[in-house]
Amino acid sequence: MRVATVILACICALGLPVEPRVSAEPYDQYLDRLRDICSVECLPPRQFRRTARARSTDDESDLAVIMDVVAVRRAGNNFQLLSISPDGSALVNQALLGSAGVNVSGSTGIGGLPRGDSGGSHPDLIVIEMDAETLFSILNPSTPAASGSADLPESDGNGDDEIVVEGDVEREAVEPSLSALRSYFRNRRVVVRGQLRLRPVLIGARRDFRRKQVTVEVDNADDVAVLPLFNDDGEAVFSE
Repeated sequence: MRVATVILACICALGLPVEPRVSAEPYDQYLDRLRDICSVECLPPRQFRRTARARSTDDESDLAVIMDVVAVRRAGNNFQLLSISPDGSALVNQALLGSAGVNVSGSTGIGGLPRGDSGGSHPDLIVIEMDAETLFSILNPSTPAASGSADLPESDGNGDDEIVVEGDVEREAVEPSLSALRSYFRNRRVVVRGQLRLRPVLIGARRDFRRKQVTVEVDNADDVAVLPLFNDDGEAVFSE
């Protein structure tokens, strides 16, 4: 909470510009949303991992993390923001097993790989995961997704499904895709609130049940905020 308070104070004091998601909402509303995200415990990556692992398995309350998005990826129907590069030892092991003729598709669990593994796991990795509908709402904050589908923007009723009409303003809806995810989030600092999911990580030939990988499941676009944070030269600052 102290970290979140400092961030909010800096934003208010410096009058920092807000980013794409925020630009569609009033500045005060953005600050209120950021406060709401951090109304639960809001922590930097290292402390977040420790707190998540120490919590009781019966604790289903939300937790929030402040982190830099180093990489993004798609896992099935979901989209993921990653705190570190996925090109770690797990991917090296997968490549070595594959070159040896072992089935490493992840669908069978053969070769010592976890069943359904999405690739690139590490004890220090924090994953923020969202579905297509949530990502659509983040990319198009003033335009709700069409009923029953996150892949289609709302039509204006005139047969033009490529344009979203909002009062007198027309603009193209941004579809939920890996390229859109990368363009919007990669190399940015975010504050995210959600439910936690922990799983053991494969280290060599054994599973590490002590330092589990933490995933934050997000199902509400309002629980994701991009922070405006730059150094004196106008360059983005990235540090844990």
